[in-house]
Order: sequence, then structure tokens, then C-alpha cells
Amino acid sequence: MGVDKAMLKINDVTMLEISVQNLEKCGAKSIHVLVKDERQAEIYRSMLGQRVSFHLDPPDAKGPWEVLVAILQQLKKEEIVQLLPVDAPWFDDIAIGLLQRQMELVPESDGALPKNEHGSHPLLARFHSGKILELLLSQPPQSLRSLFKEGNLQFVNSDDFHKAGCHPNCLLNLNRREDFPR
Repeated sequence: MGVDKAMLKINDVTMLEISVQNLEKCGAKSIHVLVKDERQAEIYRSMLGQRVSFHLDPPDAKGPWEVLVAILQQLKKEEIVQLLPVDAPWFDDIAIGLLQRQMELVPESDGALPKNEHGSHPLLARFHSGKILELLLSQPPQSLRSLFKEGNLQFVNSDDFHKAGCHPNCLLNLNRREDFPR
């Protein structure tokens, strides 16, 4: 889109703030935001204050795989992680709650993620940080969608999100101008 998606606004609220609010509503104990550089961290910090911690993307990261490994290595292995990109503003506390309940129903699983007719949505996954880090490090870098086919993960179908009252676009990423806003 040629702009920082985190700063785009929906109803006068930045998409970054929407993501943080969604995580806070579902009871997140800590929120970690990945940024490209210290300048971006300062801009975001001026909006969010101390509500979140900021982490720089690894300088040589070639994609989500390397970034995820880098952040998971900084977390405690028993932490539950909810991935939530800023370009998925309608994946709210209700949607996050569905993943949380799925993990509670099957506590031996490594995590849960949404799935629809297009496949899984690994950037919206919820998982045990140590288990997923172990899986990431046991294989060569690949797409997260491919990786998450291999793990001990539970899937929540798109119909379940709609039945629960989630926004109809909860699994939509805002990647193009025509996607914004719906």
C-alpha cells in the first residue's frame, strides 16, 4: 500500500491501537510489537506509552520465519503467544477467545489457528512459545503455513468465527487499497 499500515485509521483509531486494544480486551499479560527501527518504535511509543514492549526486526531477516524465531527466543518458553498483525483489525477479542478456548479444550496441542476455504492463517495463530520455537528450529525455513501443517495444532474453521459473532471480515488482511475499509 506504500504506507505504514499500523498508522492507517479506522474510525479515527490507528490499526496498531486497534490490535493492542483487541489483545488487552482478551486479557493479554504482555504485548510485544515488532518494529523495523528505533524511529518507528519511538513513533509507536508516543501513541501507546508503556502498554507494549518494542522489539527490532532482525536486520538480516528474510521473512516471517526468521522474525518469529527471533522474538520467540526472547520470550519464556511457557508463554502463550497470540500473533496479531496490524493489517487484521477485525480479528478481535471474540476471535482470539475462540482460539484460546480451542487450546483449553485440547491442552496437549501446541496451539490453534484459524482456517477457511483458502487454508490456514498462521499469522493469527495462538500457541505455546517453546513448542513452536522447537518446531521452527527443527526444520529449515519455509512458509509458516507449511510449518503449521506439521505441528500438533488445532484448527478453528471460519464458520465458528461467524457463529460466535465475530466481524464478517475477521480473517481478512488489508493488503490492498480496495480492502480498506470494509
